[in-house]
Amino acid sequence: MIRDLFQIQNYKLFLFNMTLLGMAVSLTAPFLVIFMTETHGMPTSTYGIFMAFVAIGSFCMNTIIGRKSDTLNFDRKYLILAALVMMVIAFSTFLFIGNVWLLAPAYILFAALGAPAMPQLYASARESINAYRSSLAVMANTVLRSMFSFGFLFGPLIGSVLLGIYGFKGLFSGTVLMFIIVLGLSFLIRPAAGREVPETTLEVMNYEEPKAPNLMKNMMLLIPFAAFTMLHVGQWMYLLNMPLYVTNYLGEPESAVGILASLCAGLEVPFMIFIGYTAGKISTKSLLIAAGFLGSMYFLSIGIFNDFTMMVIGQVPLALFLAVLLGLGISYFQDLLPQFPGYASTLFANAMIIGQLLGNLLGGVAGDMVGVENSFFISGAFLCVAFILFFFTKTEIRKGEV
Repeated sequence: MIRDLFQIQNYKLFLFNMTLLGMAVSLTAPFLVIFMTETHGMPTSTYGIFMAFVAIGSFCMNTIIGRKSDTLNFDRKYLILAALVMMVIAFSTFLFIGNVWLLAPAYILFAALGAPAMPQLYASARESINAYRSSLAVMANTVLRSMFSFGFLFGPLIGSVLLGIYGFKGLFSGTVLMFIIVLGLSFLIRPAAGREVPETTLEVMNYEEPKAPNLMKNMMLLIPFAAFTMLHVGQWMYLLNMPLYVTNYLGEPESAVGILASLCAGLEVPFMIFIGYTAGKISTKSLLIAAGFLGSMYFLSIGIFNDFTMMVIGQVPLALFLAVLLGLGISYFQDLLPQFPGYASTLFANAMIIGQLLGNLLGGVAGDMVGVENSFFISGAFLCVAFILFFFTKTEIRKGEV
């Protein structure tokens, strides 16, 4: 099956771009809060608001582009190129703008404009996959997402080296360079198979342009979107409170946090590839239900056992949960809306954005109100609700149901 994937048009290029994008995003992510708070003196609470605006802007731009992208008359590649140019500009602002009150809105604007790069890359890949053999979609998407995670393994390491040698100028220069490389490679994407166009005058008159469904008016779309959002809320609440829980509550050294993060990331990639193989035999919906259950049990176990060794063991179900969520999520939405790969990919990206925003906000509130040791019960509760919602979802919304 792996050999078949490399026969897909542009697939090798997509794999390389996804790996580099994972590295580019993770290169700066762990250090941005330090740069904004220590170098520019931004209060932590203000930084949270700053990132919230980035998330909101990204959500809005993803939604606008996603709804229009499947009906445009030009190739999707140009959307990807434009978004990557915006990402280059966004991270360049950290190099050239010294005033934080100009820097913050400039980054918010250009990062939001660059947000469609990832979902549009997925949508372009799906069009190439469908043109070759649609039955390979789940496996192909899973491998693509695993390469993004693979890039995340190396990004923070490279970022720490650049930061140590060249400071923040070197860190952001490396990030900009990484996006420029992806931009250059994206010029090589060959056009996907064109959409069918009516040939006769009568057909043109009767031709009706397909319209993407409205998320808020279609329950068959809203329920899985809400379920995915809740999965991400629970995950990001965990990511926010886990370091504080391990160091402050359990009394473990900071290196213990790194052990958990590295172990989970190391398990996640092979699990993604394995799940891609099994997805052809087990429905994506069933795997998502199982993942919701495993994730909720792990989060609940943290509050029950209060033991670091149990958390280490728990990285196995956590990695399985993340492998399904991040590896199959994009395929689930694309299969749900086969007519609208761009909009479907955008829904997956937006669920992640909203989940990250709410997870960070609720994670902080939960940690302050009930303590970090009890916040994981709330994370588990979100996953339990998502687990239940998935039982009421469909595997495909057909044309007449849109």
